[in-house]
Amino acid sequence: MKVTRDKKGEADSLKKIKVWLNRRPRSTKGFHVSDLLDPRKTFWGRVKPLPMTDKQALFFVAGHGHHNVLEAILGPKQKLAGKSDAGEFEKHGILFSPDMRFKTGPVEIKTSRAMYIKADEEQDPIDVYKGYLKQEGSYQALMGSRTGKLLVLFLGAVLDKADKWKKTPQLRQYNVIVEPVEQKKIVASLLQRAKNLTAAIKKKKWADLPLCDDWKCRDCGWFKDCKPWLQDSKRKGLQDKYNGRYDRKF
Repeated sequence: MKVTRDKKGEADSLKKIKVWLNRRPRSTKGFHVSDLLDPRKTFWGRVKPLPMTDKQALFFVAGHGHHNVLEAILGPKQKLAGKSDAGEFEKHGILFSPDMRFKTGPVEIKTSRAMYIKADEEQDPIDVYKGYLKQEGSYQALMGSRTGKLLVLFLGAVLDKADKWKKTPQLRQYNVIVEPVEQKKIVASLLQRAKNLTAAIKKKKWADLPLCDDWKCRDCGWFKDCKPWLQDSKRKGLQDKYNGRYDRKF
């Protein structure tokens, strides 16, 4: 047996993957919930669009695959592969696409590459899943649904720190309740963000838009343009530090 790496085949496969992922580009006429949760990223994506990287493409493939299987099994109706959400909806001019939609409310599915999971009694889900819950909470607010769910699929979690090489997939599911008063506040916040983002794009000025979570700066193609360290000095040199520590050749 002789095995050799097919770099040309890899390049061809990645090209096809990107074409497939870009076959239904997101509309730029309005804002999705995810656009408003990271308005700076959305600003740069509209003002200075960048081509999808190989890494982004492969992460999308992995995420799409996991979502598709879980939604086909757990969704209100089994569906064919190819679509990873329950459809696109609009409320107050804001677009949103929950992963699953039931009479009891929307369900958001997330895949995580986080290694360590604390025992339930050692953590506050609102703290741990803050970013995920912003998205699920926004869906519930726009749908006027008091109840919803968050499902998190950990791809390779370590349950015992004493044995960090013993990884196992784990599924966590949470009930999410958003009261009507909180729903109104969330909707008002989304509408304000949409207004601010529209003005920022029009004026080509982003400094007043809130920073993304710092971990999102690590692979951000707009890092040098955005200059997040002007608002948060700890982000200076963040990409160099990250790449030097984690990007290894195999």
